[in-house]
Amino acid sequence: MIDAGLLLVTLFAQQFEQRGFIENRTVVYPQTAPNDSGHVVDELLFREEASYKFAPWLTLNGSFDARTDSHRQTARDWVVDADDRSIQRPAFSLRRLSATIHRGKVTAEVGRQLIRWGKTDILTPTDRFAPRDYLSSVVDTDFLGVSAARVTYESGGDTIDLVWQPWFTPSRTPLLNQRWTALPPQAEGVSIVDGGAHYPGGSQYGARWNHIGSGYEYSLCFFDGNQNLPSFNAALGPTF
Repeated sequence: MIDAGLLLVTLFAQQFEQRGFIENRTVVYPQTAPNDSGHVVDELLFREEASYKFAPWLTLNGSFDARTDSHRQTARDWVVDADDRSIQRPAFSLRRLSATIHRGKVTAEVGRQLIRWGKTDILTPTDRFAPRDYLSSVVDTDFLGVSAARVTYESGGDTIDLVWQPWFTPSRTPLLNQRWTALPPQAEGVSIVDGGAHYPGGSQYGARWNHIGSGYEYSLCFFDGNQNLPSFNAALGPTF
């Protein structure tokens, strides 16, 4: 009985993997900004990631975020978000929830996932399915998950990726009343009201061929969809 119990624990441990962390970040600004009088911003993030292998060819992946901050960059609603379409960061969100199927040289992943095509640190023109969170900083950003279906074929040094994203996920930009939104001097004293966001409909899809050789790597990409960075429309309204 003891040996059988140990065997069950070992098998379960091989099928289930879990990791997580708690991160507290404090940023101090010596000077204020015209639209932000704060000197200190404190952020707290709890992230839990887990995966369960139902079979050698099928794995369920999940990642959950819970966060808050001192600068109202995070919403105070007790709602679990799954699409990252809010202006503020959600207090609770599903960063990833997907199923991965692997057969031979083919891997398919369906659900909320992180898709990275770019390999550079700053400018990543091929990252068409990787919106970012620019809320706290425009130089130190985090990637957002997207709901998509992805099929990858890998053979030797060649990889072919096919991606279909049924609905749009935008990058999250800094809030109007915080320092990373640089307003022109002409806007001083003008009351600016956020009129909300309009997201494009329809799906997005793309394909990528990547080759890794002896000391070099290159890729060719095709994308049909929308830019995840916003475009702004300004309109004058009545004053009271």
